[in-house]
Amino acid sequence: MKKKLLLVIGSVLLAGFLSGCGAGDKTNASSEVSKSVPPKQNEIAAAFLPQIVLREEKGKILVRYTVKNISGEPKKLTFRTGLEADFIVYDASGKKVKQYSDEVMSTQVIKEMTIENNQTITKNFTITDLPNGKYRLEVFLTAKEEEAKAAEDLIIKNSSSNGQQTSQ
Repeated sequence: MKKKLLLVIGSVLLAGFLSGCGAGDKTNASSEVSKSVPPKQNEIAAAFLPQIVLREEKGKILVRYTVKNISGEPKKLTFRTGLEADFIVYDASGKKVKQYSDEVMSTQVIKEMTIENNQTITKNFTITDLPNGKYRLEVFLTAKEEEAKAAEDLIIKNSSSNGQQTSQ
């Protein structure tokens, strides 16, 4: 009789212990994993550092766009055209006023380029046809892997607005 009673009590205790397992929101195993492996969507690691330097000269806006590889390793970039960088100018209301690639011809050639760690790409643009006003300039790479966008506010005063722009 004592054996049956101990068996029943043991079974009840075992069932009680087992039903209590997993009753909490987190288990030890999953909390350890979440601490050591953060979700990929929360990771932010910049591979490239973009920069715009603007200069006004004789009524023209000279734009110097540089992109530096700061990833610590070589990075491959694939360009679908001969145009490696582009810019868009938006007016004060956010409407696109001008895009460089809309106004120039470029070759339709796939070009791959490896940018070594700490290497810099430099592109120069000249904008000469914006009427007076406030604008937002965005310059970016046209590579499949990386955009490296940089933006700067522009205020145009005393514009001659002759309709020309160039890139180097």
